[in-house]
Amino acid sequence: MAGGLAIQFNEDILNRVQANNRISFACTVTLFRYIMHWLKLRHLQQAKYYGPLLLRNRFSSQKQLPTLTLFTKDPCPLCDEAKEILEPYKHRFVLQEVDITLPENSVWYDRYKYAIPVFHLNGQFLMMHRVNTAVLEKRLARVEEEKH
Repeated sequence: MAGGLAIQFNEDILNRVQANNRISFACTVTLFRYIMHWLKLRHLQQAKYYGPLLLRNRFSSQKQLPTLTLFTKDPCPLCDEAKEILEPYKHRFVLQEVDITLPENSVWYDRYKYAIPVFHLNGQFLMMHRVNTAVLEKRLARVEEEKH
């Protein structure tokens, strides 16, 4: 009788462990799905800005101007100063402003809330805080050279 009780006890423990493993596995799968959904949303928010830019650059004519993206918010005195400094270069790029405080730009807000103004040239980081005309000149020249 004692042996039968031990076997029953071991089966109960085994059943509980298996049930806990199923619950643990289900929780892991749910967490994995949540994380993947979150990553997908972040990627989609970034794709919203860079998707059209990448398509335009891939399928457009050789004379297309590069896109300089300015991540900004209102008010932003440094952004206003940066736009004044960029004025002489406006014929060499298309300026796209992204207000990081808008709900659809939360990815950019999380990334740049303490760093604006931030600039990307054709979807790649260029500079932040202040306009560095030497860096801008160098990258614009490289982009223009690649088109020829």
